[in-house]
Amino acid sequence: MVPKKTRVVVQVRTDQETEQLARDAFESMGMDLSTGINIFLHQVVNDGGMPFTPSAANTLPETLADALVDVKAGRVEHFANFADYLGAMDKL
Repeated sequence: MVPKKTRVVVQVRTDQETEQLARDAFESMGMDLSTGINIFLHQVVNDGGMPFTPSAANTLPETLADALVDVKAGRVEHFANFADYLGAMDKL
């Protein structure tokens, strides 16, 4: 049996617009802000650093186009819940 981990509270300061836009983005993916931030933190741990390369360039349109190609080709995974997602991340 896996021991239960102790939960902690993390405070983040950001502007109201960024917080709301992030909340909306995560909700559009079926999760709350806390879950989205937890996914980010787990990915930082898994990658041993940032899960993306910070850049001033706006490559979002190209990234979205690439993602759409993957979706249309069926190269996506769906998870019933966050625990299933974490289990898949542990196997990487």
